[in-house]
Amino acid sequence: MNFIQSINSSLYARKKAETKKPQSFQKKLFINFAITGFIIAIAAAFAYSYIASNMIATFYEREGLQATEHFAQLSELALIYESGENAKEAALATLNYPSIKHVAVISDSNIIILAEGETNEAILSSLEKNDWQDKAAKIFSSSQATWQVAAPVFTSYNEDDSSFGLNDEGIEEIYLGYVALQIDTSELRNFQLLLFIRNLGLGLGYGLVFATLLILTLRRLLTPMNKLTQVMEQTSDGNYKISDIDDNASKEIIKVAEVYNQMISNLAERDQKLRSQKNLLKTEVALRTSELVQARDAALEANQHKTEFLANVTHELRTPLQSIIGYSEVVKELLLDEGVIHTQGDLDKITHNADHLLGLINSILDISKIEAGKMELNNQQTNIAELLNKVADTIAPLIEKNENTLIVNTENIQQDIDIDQKKLFQVLLNLLSNAAKFTHQGSIQLSASINNELLTIDVIDSGIGISPQQQAVIFEPFRQIDGSETRKFVGTGLGLSIAMNLTKLIGGDISLSSEVGKGSCFQLTLPISQQLGATEAVN
Repeated sequence: MNFIQSINSSLYARKKAETKKPQSFQKKLFINFAITGFIIAIAAAFAYSYIASNMIATFYEREGLQATEHFAQLSELALIYESGENAKEAALATLNYPSIKHVAVISDSNIIILAEGETNEAILSSLEKNDWQDKAAKIFSSSQATWQVAAPVFTSYNEDDSSFGLNDEGIEEIYLGYVALQIDTSELRNFQLLLFIRNLGLGLGYGLVFATLLILTLRRLLTPMNKLTQVMEQTSDGNYKISDIDDNASKEIIKVAEVYNQMISNLAERDQKLRSQKNLLKTEVALRTSELVQARDAALEANQHKTEFLANVTHELRTPLQSIIGYSEVVKELLLDEGVIHTQGDLDKITHNADHLLGLINSILDISKIEAGKMELNNQQTNIAELLNKVADTIAPLIEKNENTLIVNTENIQQDIDIDQKKLFQVLLNLLSNAAKFTHQGSIQLSASINNELLTIDVIDSGIGISPQQQAVIFEPFRQIDGSETRKFVGTGLGLSIAMNLTKLIGGDISLSSEVGKGSCFQLTLPISQQLGATEAVN
């Protein structure tokens, strides 16, 4: 047992070592809160960077559009007279903006009359009057590095004085052309990137500060819980220990510790009571076991004495009874020869009762021999068909007495069997006697078959049947079917018990199926292949 336990312990230890160690509650809590804090910080950095970048981009766009519209106002004369010199000063002033890299003035026929600054991209030169629906500056083209911004130039024409004027009331507004600016957005992009990096750094910094504060808070909160856990682990090993309550712990931890201490006190008290009861039970069990062993030995000894007594008594009674039967037959013949007839009935009663008593004694003797293990087997080659017919001839008078019909079926028996012929004969005789006794003006069937090395013999009757309650005890010694209807049949209550014991002795079994008022079926089954083994076991 110790060897097996050591193997199981080693296997458990190996499995435990191979299994991933679970994380502590403190670690899980820190990881969850830390990840949540970092996610919130980074998300806030992204959100703030996005909003700020959009605000800065809007500011850059508004400044670029205002500069373009202002330059367009200053370029009206240059477009009227198609002279770039009239707008050159305004163009140079516009280029003073750090982000504006190129300006151009383009006529309504898409002719560039002024271009200042350097650019790597082609200036817009295909815009028409229809492109200016609201007459405001627009970004017509954008890339990762530049914006192309344009604004229309209109003037008012007065037919009465045939003059041009700025913002004068006239009949018609004349489209002169447009101005185009190229704005460098690299500074904007760099500023947005710098803003994002700074916000991300701030978010990570806030996350680290949050994690540090979280660690300190968790340590303060969970230290009492860790101490309580250590005490609980010692308790699981059978060491009942009261936990010290830390006054600095949280209210919930203190409450848990108090409940735990109360539970440990109850467990310790209960364990002590269980130990006392266990010791008391051990003593009582030992005492009862000793008494039961003594009672068993006494019962076995008494049963052995009873068996020996019954065997001796029945053996001693057989000889006088046989003498009584023999002398009764002699006296009956002598008186019959002398013509004395009136005593024949009394002599018949003497013989009948003596035979009945002799049968009872023989049955008791058989039961005693079986219980004492003195019943021996004598196997021999037996023709089952002939045996069944011999039993049928023997039981024929009882069959005829109750006006029954006996049907014997041995067609399926084609071979001899090595078996104790006398024992099997006695079993079948007892079964048939029982069937004939409880059947009146009915039919009894006796059939046998061999299938798969299994001998099956059925005794079927159409008698009174047996209730389920009686079926459970009918094979016990000295047990008879109860009831007013069955009490008129005289019997010892040993026939079926002897039949069952003899059947088990030769290696077989008897099963019963019955229905009250319809009859019964006793089925004997005997494995042929086990006959030799059964014989050896008995001898």
